Amino acid sequence: MRQYIVICEGRSEYVYLERLQSFLDSQAESWDVPLKLFPKIARNPDGSEKGGGDYKNVITGYKDNRNRNKKSKIEVWVDYDIYLRNDRSNLSNYRSKTTGIPDFKFSFHNFEDFLVLHMANHLIEKWHTLVEPTGHFVTPLHSKAYVPIFENIIPGYRKGDLSPDFISKESLLRLKQNIQTPIIRPTVDASFGSFAEFLIGQIDEAYPTLFF
Repeated sequence: MRQYIVICEGRSEYVYLERLQSFLDSQAESWDVPLKLFPKIARNPDGSEKGGGDYKNVITGYKDNRNRNKKSKIEVWVDYDIYLRNDRSNLSNYRSKTTGIPDFKFSFHNFEDFLVLHMANHLIEKWHTLVEPTGHFVTPLHSKAYVPIFENIIPGYRKGDLSPDFISKESLLRLKQNIQTPIIRPTVDASFGSFAEFLIGQIDEAYPTLFF
């Protein structure tokens, strides 16, 4: 069995991983589920679970879970946008991280861009048409600007809320296909891993017949 604690930046990622795990559990041939992902929302340095992908929050969450789970595999999943913009020195802090802190896995540029990769071609094209003129794919927008646009893709969308049926064999297959030619390509810097690629790799190995 593959097991990972996933330090994620907020409620959106947490709910996604809950929905994903529910689907994966339903695909297991026995009670022994071959892939388990345990989401943990990043904590503020004061210990409160406010969330957020800021480097300091994420590291607090990572160290807290590492101390309590010495032998567990831990991954960190955050949005790339605040690192690309170096908001609150996140990029500078990440590049100077100390030995023992793992390379993070990122959504490029944000969680909603990640969600789009699960969708049918006409919705991907619609997202591209709506967002490309804003320059988001080069200089990512802040959430207050892109969430209203994203409501054209998922009407009534709110962060931290995801339909229970969003995750399916079909949507994960689309994710697997779409990461081959994504609208926003991951950076070539190997220390900035793609969470989508990590996830599909894990699912492929744990459920080798799922996409056939």
